[in-house]
Amino acid sequence: MRAAAVGCFACFAAMSSLAFATPEADPTLTYHLHGYYKLVDDGATTWQLSDNSPWLVDWKATWGDPRLVKWGYAPVTHDSQRYYCLIDGRPRTGTHIARETFICGDPAIVALVELRPALRLYGGGP
Repeated sequence: MRAAAVGCFACFAAMSSLAFATPEADPTLTYHLHGYYKLVDDGATTWQLSDNSPWLVDWKATWGDPRLVKWGYAPVTHDSQRYYCLIDGRPRTGTHIARETFICGDPAIVALVELRPALRLYGGGP
């Protein structure tokens, strides 16, 4: 009787640990984009067509700037080149397009646009 109770408890413990186990999240995502918005040095974007090469989003990339990642820029590699991309997965207002929108720029442009201090002067002095 005692052995049966211990066996039943061991079986229940094993099943419950499997029920609460979560698979490791893959930090790398692959996209094949038709096009993307390219970020240029003045902060504007232009639509660019993409080729069939994959865009690899790697949230754990060692080259990623932690400040840019904190602000939502994903470290992305495409054709062996590095980019930072803002990925907007929200539904488009007034359209049936359900895919993500990518705004991408090379690391130097993104750092120039996002990390420079915003200095705005209004009015005039005496």
